[in-house]
Amino acid sequence: MKKKIICFAAAAVYAIIVIVLAFTLSENPKLDVVANHAVESFKTFGEIIKINGYDERLYNVYSPDGTEVFSYGESVQLTIDAGWFTAAGFDPDKFNGEAILEDSRLTFISDYVKGVANGSNIFDTFENILRSNRHALEYHTDHVLFELHLGGGNAFRWAKDWRTNTRGMTFVLNPQPFVEAGLELENLQGWALTNVNIMHGQESGQTVPRLLKNYSFEVK
Repeated sequence: MKKKIICFAAAAVYAIIVIVLAFTLSENPKLDVVANHAVESFKTFGEIIKINGYDERLYNVYSPDGTEVFSYGESVQLTIDAGWFTAAGFDPDKFNGEAILEDSRLTFISDYVKGVANGSNIFDTFENILRSNRHALEYHTDHVLFELHLGGGNAFRWAKDWRTNTRGMTFVLNPQPFVEAGLELENLQGWALTNVNIMHGQESGQTVPRLLKNYSFEVK
């Protein structure tokens, strides 16, 4: 009987330690290794990518050719050039995804990641976004990159180190709403249809199709 009491007491102490540790991590952002590295790696993009402000409400991260934009600030958005999609049969009028079409550009405003008031600079603001939406941040050990899930199967990825990773920056879209609106995947140019392993949200543990637009960077 005494052994059982001791075992039970040890288990209780262990549970308390786990709870305290979890609380400590949530209360002390400096101990969140994933988020810390995500912020630091994003800062290195200031060396190679174009980031600018818009009406002091949004910071825009442009792809090298300017056809995609990841925006963050008062809201978090993903904008793509819809021309590639319409050329492959996509009909915007039949699109059921939550997006805004304007001048052949499709903008997804995330309702999964909440915007925050701007920080003192572009990187402080991005850190505020990550800290406030920690549930949406994921680290891929297999590809050594971070992913910010925007909801609906869409996401933005960036490499932990763009100097050594061919997946420097990637825009991710859920193809299903596009297919339902007439998109012929085999005719879509510029995007790669890839099966990815989901480790986040309701689809966690599943392998699902995603459209990826990847950019790699070379050290000059």
